This record gives sequence, C-alpha cells and structure tokens, in this order.
Amino acid sequence: MVSTVPMTLTEKIIARAAGRDQVRPDDEVWAAVDLAAMHDSSGPRRIAGTLDRLGGRLWDPQKIVLAIDHFAPAANQRHAEIVKLTRDWARERALPHFFDSVGVMHNLLLEEGLAIPGMLIVGADSHTVTAGAAGALAVGVGATELATVLVTGQIWLRVPPTVLIRFEDALPSYLTARDMAMEVLRRLRADFAIYKAVEFDGPCVEALGLDERAVLANQAIEMGAKNGLVVPSGTVLEQLGPRTHAAGLPLSADVGAGYETRHHFTMGATAPLVAMPPNVDNVVPVSDVARVELDRVYIGSCVGGKAADLRAAARVLKGRRTRVPLQVTPATKRVVEESLRDGTLQTLLEAGAILQAAGCGACAGLHSGLLGPRERCLSTVTRNFPGRMGDPSAEVYLASPLTAAASAVTGRITDPREFL
Repeated sequence: MVSTVPMTLTEKIIARAAGRDQVRPDDEVWAAVDLAAMHDSSGPRRIAGTLDRLGGRLWDPQKIVLAIDHFAPAANQRHAEIVKLTRDWARERALPHFFDSVGVMHNLLLEEGLAIPGMLIVGADSHTVTAGAAGALAVGVGATELATVLVTGQIWLRVPPTVLIRFEDALPSYLTARDMAMEVLRRLRADFAIYKAVEFDGPCVEALGLDERAVLANQAIEMGAKNGLVVPSGTVLEQLGPRTHAAGLPLSADVGAGYETRHHFTMGATAPLVAMPPNVDNVVPVSDVARVELDRVYIGSCVGGKAADLRAAARVLKGRRTRVPLQVTPATKRVVEESLRDGTLQTLLEAGAILQAAGCGACAGLHSGLLGPRERCLSTVTRNFPGRMGDPSAEVYLASPLTAAASAVTGRITDPREFL
C-alpha cells in the first residue's frame, strides 16, 4: 500500500529506509542504513573495543567509508600512531572506500559520488550532515552508536519534524552561501532547529552548485538540526551522475507536505555578514566590525575549503597582496588539482597565501595553523567557539571566503565590495 499522506523529503527517506508506507514526526523506527562513514578521529581508535564486544564482523564493507583527515599530516608522534592504527585497520578489512590523507570525509562523500539523493547516511561526526547537499539524509552519531551500525546495518531514529527554509531571490555577486547560512543563524539563532530536519529550497538555492549547497547542509548542525538537506535539482543532479536516477530513491517532498514551520528569506539587500566570537549565531553586518585588526586569515575546512571557496577568494586577491598571513587549507586533493588547473592556486600564491595539505587542518584544533594566545583570526571554518582553533583566549570571526580574502589584503575585517 502506498501512502496518501504527503511527506517531506526527510520523512520519505526515513519511511523508505524503515520499510514503511509512511512516517510522521515523533514516530520511532529502525531504519536500514545505506552508507556509514567515519574518520581517523572518530573511527577505529574509538570503536575497536565496542566492535569486538559485538562480534567484530562488519555488516557490509562495501557500504563503509573511512578517511584519514583529522590527523593528516601527523603533527606529532601521537598523531602518527592514530594514522597508522587507522590505516592498518582499513587494510586488514580491505575496505573499498578508504581515503588515506586525500581530504575531509564530508567532502569526499560528495566528490566520490558516494552520497546519493534519497540515501540514509550515518557518520561519526556532527558535520556528516554536509552530505545533505546531495539530497541525502545524513546524520551524525557518536562512535559507540556507529559501531552498532557497522555490525547491524541499522539505526534507531525518532522521526524529526521538518522546517522549510526558502530563499526567494537571486544571490548578489558579493555574497556566498555562507552569508545565506549566517543570515538564517542571525534571524533564527543557533537553537531554532534542535532535533528537527531542515530542508532548503527556493530560486536562490536552485542556482547554487554542489559546493555552495554543501555550506547550507553543513551549517544545519550549527542550527541544532538532526539533519539538513537541499532538495536535489538541475545541474546538481547531472553533477551527481547517472546513479542518482538509477537508484530509484526519493528526490523531493510531496506536494502539500506537512512542514512544522516555513521561513522565507531574501538576500538581495543583505550586506556581507560576519559571526563574531564566541558563537556561530553572533552575526552582524561586516560594517559593524569593520576595521577590527587581524593577526591572520584562514581559508579552509569542510565548509570553507572547497573549490568554489578558493575561486571566490581568488576573485578578490587577483593582482593584490596580503597584509597578514593567509593560510589556505583545501578540503581535498581534488580541490587542489582543480584549483591548479584553472589558475586559482597561482592567484592565491602570488597574493602571498600559505598553502597547506588538504584535510581538516586547524579547524578541528589539532594542527596546521593553530592560534596562539589572544590572536585574532578571520576564518571560513565551521565554528568559532573558544579553543576551536587553538588557544582558548584567541578570537575567531567567521565569514565567507570573499570577506576573508578582502580582510587578508587590508589586515582588518573588510567588506569585500571594496574590491569587487
């Protein structure tokens, strides 16, 4: 029997995974997982003991993704031990989707075509939600819960109510999807979607490529959401490849779906935005913090180190020089290759950027550009809580790559429209 009750895309994905005709908010289900993901920080070093107690046998190695991204390149002996443990564990189990020091797990799920619209993905990291850029339902869990998924292939879920975020107009050339996400946080705050699904759509979203859609999905976790996804459409479906259509999975919400709330945004009159420390929703127009002096600028992370982010920075930096250190950490090796081919890297390096190895870098507060006492940094990373990128007394301001690049040129927080 096919459900006649209209469902949101999140509800349709859960219903399919649970083998039900329909689900409603607050239903509790056991759902079959399509893909399980982990990395060197959340994976083998944390789950090995739990896996042993559960019998140690993986439910389906073909559906397991493991990436070395947090501790690569190893900054000290302890990091090297974690990397070796992760590498050995993957090799012993002959995992077909093992990515050794080639980029951030979240971005690789999208780049490698592993995240497909309509999938249920579970990952041992809160920013697993980034895969929602492909129209997948991606949720983050703890390492112990992931261990049970790796053995059983199932997860218990309470169906979340769904919030619709609709962007109505075109995005000005001086704004990016990061400004869109910060506008949501500015207006609705960081707790408006606790244990809710957030679905993004509208004409402005339709015009975004996969890199920019990843920003909206990624930042859903900073809104408190269980998951965030962007309704797959247009060129993004082509970008994701033929498997998208062949899989026969849900691609859109039903007409008349029951959203808990709907929020409408327009960006045409919005100024570039900055999230001031110490919270992601402490968002103000760039003019409110203009002339705040900086010690350095950092472009990187799963949300801010994609090819589109580096290209945006290059738009501002072309023909200019940075006044403060600008550290650039590409999200993946493929980002490096693409940016090399189109001249983006050349522009960044000629402007004075310091290029670092692809991966998580300083975003996770582990290595490759950590902040010292009372340093002030403008960054494109995911979060700006005290201690996130190093010393707890350091200040992290969050902004788009356009604003970051403009600020690197002047040495203070700067509106990118001065250079565009």
